[in-house]
Amino acid sequence: MNLIYLAVIFASTLIGALVGIGGGAIIKSSLDLLNFGTVETVGFISACSVLSMSISSSIKHISQKTKCDRKTVLLVSAGSVFGGVAGNAVFDALFKMFDTNIVKGIQASILCAFLIFVVIYVNKKDALSFKLKNPALILLVGLFLGLFSSFLGIGGGPINTAFLVLFFSFTIKESAVYSVAIIFFGQLSNLISTFASNRFEPFKSYFGIVIAACILAVIGGIIGARLNKKLNNKVITKIFTITISVVILINIYNALNGFGIINFQEILR
Repeated sequence: MNLIYLAVIFASTLIGALVGIGGGAIIKSSLDLLNFGTVETVGFISACSVLSMSISSSIKHISQKTKCDRKTVLLVSAGSVFGGVAGNAVFDALFKMFDTNIVKGIQASILCAFLIFVVIYVNKKDALSFKLKNPALILLVGLFLGLFSSFLGIGGGPINTAFLVLFFSFTIKESAVYSVAIIFFGQLSNLISTFASNRFEPFKSYFGIVIAACILAVIGGIIGARLNKKLNNKVITKIFTITISVVILINIYNALNGFGIINFQEILR
């Protein structure tokens, strides 16, 4: 069964690096669907995987001398660091109030709402967009993206991509490069927060899977970044839309299952 989990992580990070969605949304949603473990465990493995992917993908973009506005990258990434810490705190507070299934349901519902907006927005012709230049506003965008990506345990890729298009008038292809940088800083702050608060103990039994997942994520990130360079924006947008649509369907099920509204495993018995 572990091979299935690792295959999901590899495919997720490859697609994530290709279209800038990080892979975390696919990993988180798929592992919840497969009932892999607790919401904390899934979030931790997802964070480690997308961090590894973002490192390898960023190195690949640097080596290929991919063009980007360094000032925007640094400001949004700096905001995502603080957002990542805040999102972690919100998650901890919520986890103390509700059981695992309810937290999964809440995360799936919020993620589903975001993803529906994302699909509609990126495919809308002449969609409203801005070109933010104010450093304070750029930091706030990073804070917003980092908060939700950390709270949802997804790395923030698809949300990053859509909002980068919205606030900076990037294409999907351009957004993919900036998104990977945001994912790196946001997830790094998330994991540092986890270690600093001594919450690593529950994940020790998954050490082997985490290491394997990180290795596969690095490979996926390299391949995805290379494909991003070769494919045109139209193809990348199509892959983005199809991927997010599938993840939306998975999250609808996860939300219904988390809140106990429906359980397909019980129906099949």
